[in-house]
Amino acid sequence: MTESKSKFDALKASIEQLRDEINVKAHLGKAEAKEALEELEKKWNSLQSQYKSVAGEAGKTAQGTRAALGLAADELKKGYERIRKHF
Repeated sequence: MTESKSKFDALKASIEQLRDEINVKAHLGKAEAKEALEELEKKWNSLQSQYKSVAGEAGKTAQGTRAALGLAADELKKGYERIRKHF
């Protein structure tokens, strides 16, 4: 019985250690996700303001600006997808 109890105690200790490690990683992951999201939000706000100023423009200059905004939007979308996939 003592051997069974010590094996159970060892298993319990191992599970507790894993649990603690996962809790720490989850907490750090939340902080990391929050930081990444805050950075993407800054880019999102910048993209929105740039889009508003370009939306009414016409001509070749606006077309080039729209293409650049399209690339920025694609990058932003990929960033949000990375966060969703990773966390």
